[in-house]
Amino acid sequence: MSGRDPEFDAYVLKIHEVLGRLDYYRLLGVDRSAKIPEIKKAFFSIAGKFHPDRNRDADETVSQAIYNIFKRLNEAYRVLCDYEKRVLYDEGLEGGSTRLEHEGRRTMIPKTAEETLTSREARQFYRQAVEALKNGNLMQADLHIKVASKREGENKAIEELMEKIDAALAEKKKKKK
Repeated sequence: MSGRDPEFDAYVLKIHEVLGRLDYYRLLGVDRSAKIPEIKKAFFSIAGKFHPDRNRDADETVSQAIYNIFKRLNEAYRVLCDYEKRVLYDEGLEGGSTRLEHEGRRTMIPKTAEETLTSREARQFYRQAVEALKNGNLMQADLHIKVASKREGENKAIEELMEKIDAALAEKKKKKK
């Protein structure tokens, strides 16, 4: 006689039935604005229940469903805890895709100047430079773009933003005279 909970097995099969329609946020039971610690907490709470090793005594159908759910939970965790993958995922989610197929895969032609940057640090400083420029903080923008340039030299997007910042600094200097 198995000590399995038939209600849990029925629950597993119901989740498995709709697994393809569940986005990562719903699967983990977190809000789209959830921070990484909240995502980790949700993942470890749920993943423990669906871990295949904890469910060895399940029949073959339930066992396969548990395995598929556990794989999808891990996929959700990896994507939502990685800033770049999460941004790509959220873009896809807006278009109706519930999964990030081929994690990290991008189109051959970058959509934005930022996407031409290959260094994670360069992208971070580039974003900060853009934000500082938008807010009129030219000195901060200049500092961030220079750091981005050090992280990834000879990038057209960085060079163009640097020129824009330099022009804004020159204009500001001209107005002071």
